[in-house]
Amino acid sequence: MMFQDPYNIVTDKENTEKREHRDNRETREREHKNDRSIFRKHSKHDDIITEIKEVPVTMECRAPHDSLEESLGNAGLPRAVIAASKEVPNGTPGGPKNKTVLQQHVQFWDTDHDNVISPLDTWNGFRRLGFNIPFSAFSVAFIHFGFSYVTQKSWIPDPFLKINVDRINKDKHGSDSETYDTEGRFIPEKFEEIFSKYDSDHKGGLNFKDITRLIQGNANAGDPFGWIASIVEWGTLYLLCAKDGIVVKEDLRTCYDGTLFFKVAESKEKRQGVNISSFLKGLKEELNLNGLKEE
Repeated sequence: MMFQDPYNIVTDKENTEKREHRDNRETREREHKNDRSIFRKHSKHDDIITEIKEVPVTMECRAPHDSLEESLGNAGLPRAVIAASKEVPNGTPGGPKNKTVLQQHVQFWDTDHDNVISPLDTWNGFRRLGFNIPFSAFSVAFIHFGFSYVTQKSWIPDPFLKINVDRINKDKHGSDSETYDTEGRFIPEKFEEIFSKYDSDHKGGLNFKDITRLIQGNANAGDPFGWIASIVEWGTLYLLCAKDGIVVKEDLRTCYDGTLFFKVAESKEKRQGVNISSFLKGLKEELNLNGLKEE
């Protein structure tokens, strides 16, 4: 018969006390860890200097101060297949999972899905969107002379000036908003910066003046092709979908993933034709406004 060592006897009461002590200690450690995490988050948002009064441009073009983590997580992480915004963090429903956002952007013009866009494809696409003959002809010439060669798989230029969608990331140019990265992915943080910097009155979109400031603000030194490309792209977008002189945020987001073009082509509004006179009117008003400010 074995006898129990009286010195190793542990009562139920002692066991309960040990468990309670351990649980209390773990609870305190979790609370302390959470407090430190909250403090780090608080410091991250409140202690980083993004504006300097001695450098007015940093105050005029504000960095996003809204917390993007809640809806977008890591907003600086490029998204390969969705154009995500604070309002639409999961992108447009039903989008393809095998094409980058930049490839989706030009999918409207690749009607036969052969991953090649010919000048005729571009012509037909602009006509479907409601642009007139002169503007469509200009767009075909500018796009294919400017963007065809760098997408070729050979050093020998294609005499037909076709654009290869598989290499469309090579068409990323300077003096843009950097919302696309060099691989054709979409960066939500850069998209949100467009509005934090240039939608100064928080109307949820960009008017003609805002777009002018955006083009000037993104212009890189010694990049004339990038300047012209940005003017053509933003000018075309303004003509295509500005409502009451404003390109709303969601229209811009869907322009990046290309779904805007399908929507416009199928809508009744485009059948009236793109109103270029509204663009010229906006330009005239902008010039008059600048003239008054100088006086």
